[in-house]
Amino acid sequence: MSKPTTQPSDLQNKIQVFMPYLFPLIAVIFVVVMFARWYQSKTADAPVSLLDPQFQVETLPSQVENDILKGAVDYQTAEMQGEGKVAGEVRYQIVDDKLSFTVTANLPSSEEDYVVWLTDGNNEAKKRVFNLIYSKAGYMGSAMVAAEVLPVRVVIVKASDLLLQDVLLETDLSKTE
Repeated sequence: MSKPTTQPSDLQNKIQVFMPYLFPLIAVIFVVVMFARWYQSKTADAPVSLLDPQFQVETLPSQVENDILKGAVDYQTAEMQGEGKVAGEVRYQIVDDKLSFTVTANLPSSEEDYVVWLTDGNNEAKKRVFNLIYSKAGYMGSAMVAAEVLPVRVVIVKASDLLLQDVLLETDLSKTE
């Protein structure tokens, strides 16, 4: 008696036909998934950094600055801390994802300008914002930045102190809920 010969089944034939295409298909799926993850991470809203070249500091319109100084609008106030007889405060408000703030300070007269900087908590990222201008009420200045930088530290130093080693006044601003 002869043994029956076994013929490959239809399923085995189909598997043998599609087997060469299986690995390239898996590779294409893998590449598409990795590209989608990369694209999503690149387009996700990254937090604004003080070091970001697109970080912009805008000047406040004079009417808004006058409203802040007169107390016409409800702004939050943060007292600035310093040593000696220096004193200051920051009045600020967050509107439309913009942090508008005005710094007023009583500082000794100096031929060198006083400068306001924004820094992160440990001074790794910092951005020079504006020079304070002397007026009857003391030294003043205003600006508007993206509110995404909060929490941030507002620091006053002399213009020559680029490393922020001799801080005259400082305070921290954070988002309020």
